[in-house]
Amino acid sequence: MSSGSGPFSRLVTVPVTGSTQDDLRSALTGAEAGSWPHLSALRALRQTAGRGRSGRAWVTPDDGALLVSVVLRPLVPAERLAWLPLLAGLAVRDALAPFVEGLPWRLGTKWPNDVVAVPEDPSAVPVVPGWAGTRKIAGVLSELVTPEPSENRAAQRPAPDEVPAGRDEAPTVILGVGVNIGQDAGELPVAWAGSLRTLGAADTGEDAAEAALVAVGQRLAEILEQWEVVGGDVDAGDGALGRRLRSVLTTLGQRVSVQAPDGELSGLAVGVTPALVLRSQVGDTEVRAGDVTLVRVKS
Repeated sequence: MSSGSGPFSRLVTVPVTGSTQDDLRSALTGAEAGSWPHLSALRALRQTAGRGRSGRAWVTPDDGALLVSVVLRPLVPAERLAWLPLLAGLAVRDALAPFVEGLPWRLGTKWPNDVVAVPEDPSAVPVVPGWAGTRKIAGVLSELVTPEPSENRAAQRPAPDEVPAGRDEAPTVILGVGVNIGQDAGELPVAWAGSLRTLGAADTGEDAAEAALVAVGQRLAEILEQWEVVGGDVDAGDGALGRRLRSVLTTLGQRVSVQAPDGELSGLAVGVTPALVLRSQVGDTEVRAGDVTLVRVKS
């Protein structure tokens, strides 16, 4: 086990574990909670039971990926936490963008929690049903941790619409980040997955993973600070954070199908609230969770 910090308040790296998410959840609900402050992180060089959204497995080879979970205690109202997956995706997208500079790809986000690469020339990339030429290169997983109840903490917990007075009173979230860096095409689990290597990035070794880790930490800290300044409302102030978030969201303007918990919905993606707003013949519908696939590529 090694420890260092960089942009993180604490960074621990382990050679292998089942899931960094599970490890931090156990630590944060037990006696070790105080040793994992805001922006502390646990990184694994290899995971044997990594998880994605909805309990899906996050499959990676023995090396070639960045696998890290970060403890966050944002000073925003609890009712605004639904923005966090999109903001985290923006941070990861911004951190990875320099790796593909000059390549025929642009990076964006896909609602609700993916970072994707979109080809500049769609005809040059094999089409994958539901994804067209888009390739997923990273994902984020945001999980709220509910600590063991205590009279002291219950008395301090702010109302859902109130900004916590300090980190100790803020909700605790574990943010998992997985980035495909050095995998070859044959090492990727699905046809719509990509890596920095398959996109054509020149440096995809261990140095690239370290650089990506630092960049993710730096950008995440910056975006969280911007979010806290506007009280968790991305459209408050001059609205710059909301505009930036939406400018890279590739789902907007697309005709999509969403497999939601209560059934399948389809329509034109016209906004985020942070729920995805779908427009159809019957009006606008907000979808709060689900898997998005493309019905028609945006022209």
